[in-house]
Amino acid sequence: MADDERLGDDEITEKLENLQIWSRSGEKLVTCVEFDDYKQSAFFANTVFTLAESHFHHPEVKVEYGAVEIDLWSHDVEGLTERDFELAEEIEQKVGEIKWS
Repeated sequence: MADDERLGDDEITEKLENLQIWSRSGEKLVTCVEFDDYKQSAFFANTVFTLAESHFHHPEVKVEYGAVEIDLWSHDVEGLTERDFELAEEIEQKVGEIKWS
């Protein structure tokens, strides 16, 4: 399967089992990462933007005081593809690298 082909429900369910911080909402992968303050949220959001740009992917990212919400999906197929899961895995890896206080 090509990276840009829309995944079926069974494939999505199987791939979600390998992710810890993501869930499915309709045709999107969603997560919310909480921080102690706005500055940490903004720095993490910039990390997400950098990763997304390296994949030429453009998730919805909402930065709040103490939280970053991320919605991932492939606009061109109006659903989830392998690309979404690859980016989700990289974002999850960055969350795992955070030195939480």
